[in-house]
Amino acid sequence: MLGMSVVWAQDLPLTQVLTPSKVSPLDPTVNVGAPVLESSRHTPLAEEYIWTANDANANDKVLYTRPTTDERIEAHYFRRSFTVAAVPRQATLYIAGPRSADVWLNGMLVEHVESDVTSPLGMHVFATNVAKYLQAGANTIAIEAVRGRGVTGFANSALVRQQTFGQVLVVKMLAAAASADGPALLISDKQWKSWVAAPEGWQRVTFDDAKWAPVQSIGSIESSVELFQWNADAGLYDWPGYDGISGYLAHTPIPASGILAHHAGRGSFTNIASLSGGAGEFGVRLTAVRQTDEEAPSVVLDFGRELTGRVELISDSDTPVTVTVQMGESESEAMKVPYLGTNQLTIAPHGTGHGPKTAFRYAKIRFVDGGPELQFKAIRVDDIYYPVKYEGSFESSDPLLNRIWEMGAYTAHLCMQDGVWDASKRDRGRWMGDTDVSGRVIEDVFGERALMEDTLDRLMGPAPVDQHVNGIPGYSSFWFTGVADYYRHTGSKEFLEREHARMVQLLEFVDKEFDERNVYANKSKVWLYVDWSPELNGDTSETRRATTLEFYRAYHEAAWMLRELGDAANASKYEARAAQIQAGAQKYLLDANTGTFGPRWQTNAAAVIGGAARPGQYDAIWKNVLSQVGERNTNGLIISPYYNYYVIRAMAEMGHREQALKWIREYWGGMVDEGATSFWEAYDPSWYREDFHSSLQSDNRSGYFVSLAHGWSSGPTAWMMEQVLGIQPTGAGFSTVDVRPDLVGLDWAKGGEPTPHGLLKVDVRKNGGTVAIAVDVPEGVVARVSVPLASATARVTVNGGAVIAVSAENGTRAVVVLDHAGHYQLAGR
Repeated sequence: MLGMSVVWAQDLPLTQVLTPSKVSPLDPTVNVGAPVLESSRHTPLAEEYIWTANDANANDKVLYTRPTTDERIEAHYFRRSFTVAAVPRQATLYIAGPRSADVWLNGMLVEHVESDVTSPLGMHVFATNVAKYLQAGANTIAIEAVRGRGVTGFANSALVRQQTFGQVLVVKMLAAAASADGPALLISDKQWKSWVAAPEGWQRVTFDDAKWAPVQSIGSIESSVELFQWNADAGLYDWPGYDGISGYLAHTPIPASGILAHHAGRGSFTNIASLSGGAGEFGVRLTAVRQTDEEAPSVVLDFGRELTGRVELISDSDTPVTVTVQMGESESEAMKVPYLGTNQLTIAPHGTGHGPKTAFRYAKIRFVDGGPELQFKAIRVDDIYYPVKYEGSFESSDPLLNRIWEMGAYTAHLCMQDGVWDASKRDRGRWMGDTDVSGRVIEDVFGERALMEDTLDRLMGPAPVDQHVNGIPGYSSFWFTGVADYYRHTGSKEFLEREHARMVQLLEFVDKEFDERNVYANKSKVWLYVDWSPELNGDTSETRRATTLEFYRAYHEAAWMLRELGDAANASKYEARAAQIQAGAQKYLLDANTGTFGPRWQTNAAAVIGGAARPGQYDAIWKNVLSQVGERNTNGLIISPYYNYYVIRAMAEMGHREQALKWIREYWGGMVDEGATSFWEAYDPSWYREDFHSSLQSDNRSGYFVSLAHGWSSGPTAWMMEQVLGIQPTGAGFSTVDVRPDLVGLDWAKGGEPTPHGLLKVDVRKNGGTVAIAVDVPEGVVARVSVPLASATARVTVNGGAVIAVSAENGTRAVVVLDHAGHYQLAGR
């Protein structure tokens, strides 16, 4: 079944969604038999990011402050001597990184250029024809550069911080016309020299630079996955030969599913139908002069669903072609305020060009120069994806829930790129809170290890650990819970052993942040974050309360993992600390008047799923707080899809699964109803639906920057596995698992989850007045199956025979243990 039970059919109302056998799956990579890996089609470039020695930001601290646009804009100076055997007919110099550059070649000024620092891109590629300045034999290049504007990025990597701060320069000179490939005459490398002051005549050929220091190099521009994070390299899309894609990622072409608009301007089109699946080449005729934006022919393409990748144009023209590309996750974003702006691209004759890497569904392409006769073999999306199989599955009698499950799985897959990212548009970075949610989906659906382990390891950062994960205390707590969940799913003891020492270091760092009441006190004065909601980000009493509750669960999980590692001393220490934190929460954070942990959904959800709230307090928390979920407007106290996952988990934990499922249908189903093909970073059913994208709120603001494919929003997929199929591993690597199927008003549900031992399958359906359950247990898994009872006198049968079972949940269920592999049919009658 491949986990693809009900699939994307956006133009159909839910009552008309076709059966799985009649439509293609939402994820276009599901049926790719032999993935085309980046490593098979691209060799990483040799040119290096360089900067002036001893002047780079080598600090590996996560900071939420950085130089403003107008700070640290002093000039930096670079020189390099190189040899050219013979002067080529054409030569193009490419520079990227700085916001401005003056370039001298053999003592002659050949370029002065400044970029627009208000552009969405943090760096730009400058190309200059320099053939006439070269000479056979020795040559000297001198560059005066000002650091680039940089981009927002939060990582504990010195390499990432240097790139995102704009403190990089990359240079390449090719013996070819602009946009064409050719032999490299010069690249930036460790042989360059640098200085932070400009002596008289420093740009001359005769200047003696013997005292200048070698540049600092952070490696070739495609040498590390760290260099592909945070949109820092988005501006390199038109750097000759640059991909900026990890070798383990794969490519597949996606044609447009429709043409939303086309405008011939002063030109004309031929065979435009070929853009959406028709045969033959697409042609554009331009007038002889370069077109303005208003005059240029343009097309607006819809690719049918959210994709991660880049626009690909394969030219069959005899001349260079210049186009501009605008992309958007919504049509309005593409047309009005594309997140990466309007990007110009020149394609060599009979060459292939790509726009920036991002997530999008719509693209507007203007044809502004070339020809006048332009021909294209294809204009499509180069879909970039992590090759993985859909091992887990879910299907039920409710097509909406099936679609929500599939959409959550697809959303998580879209975010599996050069790491497990929050999103492929923004921020294109690793965030532990996001990974705590999307990681569960990845484990439930794909059973993936390599990318998860790399992401979790990089989030922790290098030893010694003396800062929070992502710089956020709550995300340190989620590192422990996320790793514990990963370990339960995979049993990867080797990974746990690699993290052991740093895990203890992080615990020791965190533990100093609690006050004498055992309440989180934020002594280091860092930024606190729980959710994008009033009083739940920034250092407030509410964020401290919720962070304390998050850490209670984290300490428990850390102690369990330490005991698995044989570190009994630290396990006992943090078990004791967890008990003290719970006592502090009960004494100082519980509202005695209401019996709740305040009025907020997020805070009480954290208390319930973490265990700081005692079962005897559930009734008060439900009555006074969480019963309001889905029953009234949030009155401005918004909640993201991220923390809504913890809310529906808390509702299930308290025995209110039907209400949780109702909220899933209303909240995530609301996005489906509004045409989503992946789950959005932010949503509220009460927000405006007209130009919906502009109304979405996140990061304490609203607008088109909000991501429409965010991993932290995929939680319902995990919830259906956990609460409907009822699969929850309790031991390392599914050595033990609880299976508590619950139809929650459905007629039937079935699916499976990958384990290190094979697929664990569950099928549950109504059978007259009883519930019939079928479970397939792989070898090496011990399953505790909770069977609903038809009456107080009902007996549990397994494969038709009565068995001894342990009463549970006030006699409404009974638990049996299946301790060897096989197919089991269970009922309580």
